[in-house]
Amino acid sequence: MILYCVLIAVVALFSRFFALLIAVPFVTKLVFATDEQEVKSTSKSPALLQYLGIFTTICALLVVVKLLPLLQALEIWISLGACPVVFAFALQRYRKYETAFLTALVPGLLFIGLKNLFFFPYIKLLAEENNQQFMSSIENVFSPEMMESMYPTLETVKNIMIYGNASLWMVGIVIGIFVGAFIFSKRSSLKWHFNKIKFHYYVQLGITLGLILFIIKFRVISYNVLFIVGLLYLIQGYSVLYCYVESMMKRSKFLGIVMLIIPIFSYILLLVITIAGLLDNWLPLRKFAYHRGDKE
Repeated sequence: MILYCVLIAVVALFSRFFALLIAVPFVTKLVFATDEQEVKSTSKSPALLQYLGIFTTICALLVVVKLLPLLQALEIWISLGACPVVFAFALQRYRKYETAFLTALVPGLLFIGLKNLFFFPYIKLLAEENNQQFMSSIENVFSPEMMESMYPTLETVKNIMIYGNASLWMVGIVIGIFVGAFIFSKRSSLKWHFNKIKFHYYVQLGITLGLILFIIKFRVISYNVLFIVGLLYLIQGYSVLYCYVESMMKRSKFLGIVMLIIPIFSYILLLVITIAGLLDNWLPLRKFAYHRGDKE
């Protein structure tokens, strides 16, 4: 376990997303034993505490030897320590991937909220310094006229990095835990079928919260909330799309994959898919994907 924890920590220094692809399946296996017939829930919850203890020690050592600042070490501990442990525990208890997935996001949401509450000036200063360094590095590459034309775009990017840091940070956590859960599912008898993903109705409360915050002029917070909730419904919308593409993939897998990839390059199509994911909780969108509506 120590070697796995070290590996996860090292990978996390470069990419938390890829580290989650290792951490989520590994940690979940600690509480599930697989045989040829089924996935049995075990009494290995102490193994989760052992993993969390080892990973906490590694993060603390990285701070002590000054390889990482405290805030960055906390980010790694939350995303690679707490989130996978919460996912594994929730999956063991509820036996439902959607519930475990949403529960695993809670530590990240709490952390990023507290981080912005107490450290926003530091986040803003860091983003401005990084932007200034980037501007200095490209001044020798582009002409003054080109730099002037690029300035509005670069300023927009800087503002997104500052005021949208919460949603940007959560993107890697959401997708990392989601894909990591699917990797575990493929290797176990407790399956998670992509064409059946449907989040609980209470997720829509996030949209309500975001709209209320927007109306009372907490615009920055509302944008982050709506983006994160929208990302969840984008996943559900892709599940709906997959229902329609699934029959096509039986005839031509390449064409089916192309149909799933094309929307990535159009924000309008992504918005349509997100709306489809939201409507999926209220309308029987999936049944029209199958002949005679005999499969949901």
